[in-house]
Amino acid sequence: MLINREMVLSAFDRYTSAYDVLDIKVKLKIDHTYRVAEICDKISDSLNLSKEDRDIAWLSGMLHDIGRFEQLRRYHTFQDKISCDHAALSAEILFTDGNIRMFTEDSSEDELLEKVIRLHNVYILPDDLSERELLFVNLLRDADKIDIIKVNCITPRSEIYDIPEDDFRASVISQDVYEDITSEHNVDRNHSKTPADYIIGHIGFVYGLVYKQSFMEVRNQGYLDQMLDFQSDVEDTKEKFKKIKETINKYIDRHIG
Repeated sequence: MLINREMVLSAFDRYTSAYDVLDIKVKLKIDHTYRVAEICDKISDSLNLSKEDRDIAWLSGMLHDIGRFEQLRRYHTFQDKISCDHAALSAEILFTDGNIRMFTEDSSEDELLEKVIRLHNVYILPDDLSERELLFVNLLRDADKIDIIKVNCITPRSEIYDIPEDDFRASVISQDVYEDITSEHNVDRNHSKTPADYIIGHIGFVYGLVYKQSFMEVRNQGYLDQMLDFQSDVEDTKEKFKKIKETINKYIDRHIG
């Protein structure tokens, strides 16, 4: 697949210029996109991928959240459960509406890219993916999760979740969420009920990481530690976060080696 990165960057700028780039939520997703694409490059390098495959991974990072801007315009939120599946919307905007041709004239990997983008946010991957499909899906999912952890630390939580900061500090942790995270499982989105649950759900992204480089990125960034050191006003929440931090750090240690 032939990809001109400068063309992609220019097209992305044109596409996002149709939205209010001064809106903090729009800027959040623009910045997130660039960083995810960059992390895709780092993981690709660690896997010794060819230049062509590295470009495909980078392009998936640039396009994975293209639907976020329209989601925000239509629903004024990034919460999928009260609006729409943003990954499905991204795939529709690109491949149903034909906007993929803004970014590349080469259609040889359209089927792969559509699947990768559509699956980047699902809780459980289908078991019928080819080895190549699984490579690119996992690579994008890792890169996305790594940067979402960063976003949770560099962006006010009230902007991400539309919940006041005081509500986070006063929040308890749902038992189902606590059991998910301490048993080394991704948090089931249906279990999340409280503001603290949402934070833990993003911490639990660590359990979905696949590649060693991904674990190293999370550890080196330091943002996961900031999330785990969440300042709560509730004693039970404080104690549970201590256990969560211990569990998470042991899990990462095992995967870095």
